[in-house]
Amino acid sequence: MEGPSHVVFGLAGAVVADSIWHLSGDPLLGAPLPSDPHRVADLLALKVIYYGFAALGALAPDIDNARSTIGTRAGIVSKGIQHFAGHRTIFHSLFGLAMVGVFVWAVQYGLGLLLYYQLGLHRAGAALGAGLGPGLNLTSGGGVALVALLVGYFLHLVADSLTLGGVPWLWPSHRRFGFPPERNWRFKSGSRAEPVVVVTVSVLVIVGVFFGTLKV
Repeated sequence: MEGPSHVVFGLAGAVVADSIWHLSGDPLLGAPLPSDPHRVADLLALKVIYYGFAALGALAPDIDNARSTIGTRAGIVSKGIQHFAGHRTIFHSLFGLAMVGVFVWAVQYGLGLLLYYQLGLHRAGAALGAGLGPGLNLTSGGGVALVALLVGYFLHLVADSLTLGGVPWLWPSHRRFGFPPERNWRFKSGSRAEPVVVVTVSVLVIVGVFFGTLKV
C-alpha cells in the first residue's frame, strides 16, 4: 500500500484495537465522560499520543523504501537500509516488529534513566522509601506511545499482506504470506482497488463508532 492508505488503514485498525483493549485509557466517545476536567484533559492527551504514534507506526516499516512517505523524509538512512536490506524484508516481518519495539523501549528507558538521575529523583526515592524509577508505565504517555507505534507497525504488515507482493512475516525466511492465500484475489499496491479497500475498512469503523459498537 501507499503511505496515505497505510495511515488511514492504521488509524482505523487502531480504533478497533483501542475499543477492545482500551490501550489509550477510557473512551472519550460512546461512553460517559469523567466529571473531572483534568481527567478529561489527560485522556484527550493520551488519545492524541495514541493515534499520532499509531499513524507513525503505520508508516514505519517502509523506512526500507527510499521513495516511500517516510523514506523520503529519512533520506540517506532510508537509502542505506534499502541498499543493504531491500524492500519488504526484515522491516516487514515479526522479527522487525520486535526489533523496533525493543529499540524504541531501550531509547525511552535510556532517556528516562538519564532524566531520573539528572533530576536527582533517585535520591528523592531513597529518602521517601518509594519505588521511583525510570521504568516504562504502559498507562503513561511514553507507554501509550510505544504500544501505539507497535499497533500501527503491525497493521502496516496486515495491510501489505492484502497486496499481491505479500509480506515475509517469518523473516529470515523469504517466503511471503498474504491474505487471502490465493494471490490472484489480492490487489496491486497503488491500483484502483487499494482506495476501495481502505475506504471500506474506514467506513465500517466509522459506522461502528457511530452506533456505539466501537468506542474511542
